[in-house]
Amino acid sequence: MVKKSKKSKSKRVSMKKKYKVIQKVKEHNRQKAKEAKKLRLSGTKKVEKDPGIPNDWPFMEHELKALEARRAKAIEEL
Repeated sequence: MVKKSKKSKSKRVSMKKKYKVIQKVKEHNRQKAKEAKKLRLSGTKKVEKDPGIPNDWPFMEHELKALEARRAKAIEEL
């Protein structure tokens, strides 16, 4: 059985690996910027879906009724 070294592992990285990581990061950032620009130009915002109330939620019916009442009140005010 091979013994584990008590010394910490060296953090040296080959230049090829270092530049590859830098390139990947640059590419990722470029893609994100491109997507943000596309969204800005189209004028649409990414809408997060409402996950709703899970079926195993305790007092689910009570919560749904309260939500419905809030919606009705909001519609009434408009």
